[in-house]
Parts: sequence; structure tokens; C-alpha cells
Amino acid sequence: MATLTDAERYRFDLQGFLVRRNALAADVVELLGDVCAQLDRPVAGTTVASQRFSGFLAAAPELRWLIDHVAVFDVVRELCGPNVRLDHSYGIQMLPGTTGLGLHGGGTPFDPAQYYVARGNRTHHGLVAVMWALVDHPEGTGFCCIPGSHKAAFSHPHGVDDLVVSVPLKAGDVVVFTEALTHGTLPWRAEHERLALLYKYAPGHLCWSEYTGWGSDVLDRCSPRQRLLLQPPSVGRHQPVV
Repeated sequence: MATLTDAERYRFDLQGFLVRRNALAADVVELLGDVCAQLDRPVAGTTVASQRFSGFLAAAPELRWLIDHVAVFDVVRELCGPNVRLDHSYGIQMLPGTTGLGLHGGGTPFDPAQYYVARGNRTHHGLVAVMWALVDHPEGTGFCCIPGSHKAAFSHPHGVDDLVVSVPLKAGDVVVFTEALTHGTLPWRAEHERLALLYKYAPGHLCWSEYTGWGSDVLDRCSPRQRLLLQPPSVGRHQPVV
């Protein structure tokens, strides 16, 4: 489970996302859940801000381990190019009955930070998201999207809710999607709390927001390859990740 297979590449081009099942073993999922339980997190509530937590890469080696995990490293390197960088990361926590982020993204209007272009027998991307499910995400709740919308020639209109599909996940699954895809969060209808970790990657020249840098508390604890993934955004000075 490393590089994209022909079937996965086709599926990703067609739909804008792909799921790799059982990317994390059950004992690893349990360990990561325990690690997240020890983090200094906001109290989960109804606002999007209360449903997110960040700053955890310095706190736990188990969470840094996911930066270049074998299930996604070659995937993001293909999608974002050899100078791929980790732009930012955060966790999602949702209580039963709460709603999350509404639909956003799409192929049109063109967004220079979140784009999808096929040219030269390969695809070129802006921000690419990797979401690790640490609990079951049942059908009809959690991550949703409009498949194929990353290539839409028209802006997302009202009245197309019938095109939105739920992407069910089991604990240990990972979903990779282009941020150009129209996606969002359905109300969390499961009886247990939602827990997922998101790592957002980008080509080496791109930065999603103002760059503040990764501190020594993170960089000094990372492997050489992970430090390459945490390079500042640059065109001329960026080293390829190997």
C-alpha cells in the first residue's frame, strides 16, 4: 500500500477522492485515540472552532509518525510533486448531534491555492487533504462531497443537494481528497464522538495562509524525511522529498 495503483489513480481523477481501507491496524488506532485523549483540546461544542484542535505535532511522536506514513507518503508525493510539503494539520472532534463545516470548494471559480489540473499525463494540485479516521464514520454522517466537482466548469449552485454523497469510513481508514473538491461535513449522527486527524499537503511553493514556520519543538523531533516535508514554501530553494 504505497504508490497509487492504476485503479486508484483513475478513481481519484474521476471522483476527486479515494479511500484506503485498514491503513492503520486496530491497535494503532487505539493508541492514537489514547494519545489524542491526553492532548490539551478545547471542549467539543457546536462551533467549528470548538470542533478542531491543533498544535499536536510537538506533543506526540505517534502523531508525527503520520506525517510520512507509508499509506500516504507516495500518494501525496505524486499528487503534489517531489517538493511536497506539509502545510498544516489539525484534529476534528464532534459530539453526537452537532453539525460541522458546510459545503465548500469546487473546480470553479479557480482558486490558486486549491486547484486540480490534468496536463502532461499527470495531475497537478493545490492543497491535498489526508484524513485519518480514528473512529467509525457511519453512512450518512461526517465527511461528504460532490464527486467530480473538482473538475466542475460552473460554480456550485443551490438545489443540488441530491448530488452530495456520504463517504463512510471505518476506524483505521484514510481518505485522500483534493481541496478543489466540493466537500463538507454532514451532521454527526453517530452515538459516539467523532475523532479524525487531518494533514494538509501542498506543492513546495504554496502556503495556505501566512507562514509562521514549524518550531524547533517539532523539527528537532522529526526524522530527516519529515523535516524535508516541513520546509518553508519556496520555488528556488525547496529541496525534493525522497
